[in-house]
Amino acid sequence: MNLDTKIKRLIIFSVLLIGIGLYVFFRFFVEQPPPAVAVPPSVQLLESRLIGRRDGSRQWEILAQSVLQTGDLITLTNLDEITMFQNEEPHLFIQAHTATWDRKRDVLHLYESLLKDGDGAFLLESELLVWDGRAETLTSPGPAFILWQGLEIEAAEMFMEATNDLLHLRRNVKIRDGSMVWRLENAIYDLERELMDFYGSLVLEEEALDDE
Repeated sequence: MNLDTKIKRLIIFSVLLIGIGLYVFFRFFVEQPPPAVAVPPSVQLLESRLIGRRDGSRQWEILAQSVLQTGDLITLTNLDEITMFQNEEPHLFIQAHTATWDRKRDVLHLYESLLKDGDGAFLLESELLVWDGRAETLTSPGPAFILWQGLEIEAAEMFMEATNDLLHLRRNVKIRDGSMVWRLENAIYDLERELMDFYGSLVLEEEALDDE
């Protein structure tokens, strides 16, 4: 074996060693960047009317000045009055600060909401109202505050069945009538008959006296 052949083999062997060393270094010691995450495209519309339907019938209608869609989630801001329908007729009206609609689940969240009936005799205020289009229910998972026939009513949560127009007030229900404050377990308001039934023991909690 001549000298040139030995030098060529030495060079080839050195190149192989360097290549193996670089592979091991980058494979085990250099942190690889995380794989790219696909971000769903967003679409923003201005002055849009959204209509929620079930079996072809309108459940609700919202006119929003700004609509942002990201995947199945739609965020609504600068809202006009929201109309809830029953048998294709306007039934209840809601004012809300913002709203989000999950199209896939058909769930509408209304934040900082005020609900009223047609003549405004019944008012309900809640930080969050949730409309479930599949179950046709409207809930306030947190405290609800109500004005009805001069009474101030507070409940820890509210649940309404749209199919029978019954609005349930649950847990720690309190009624203020002038200077009298009463506590009871549950109450049900019939939106169609405009009547409220009270359930459980009615207990006088306190009496606020006017200062002389």
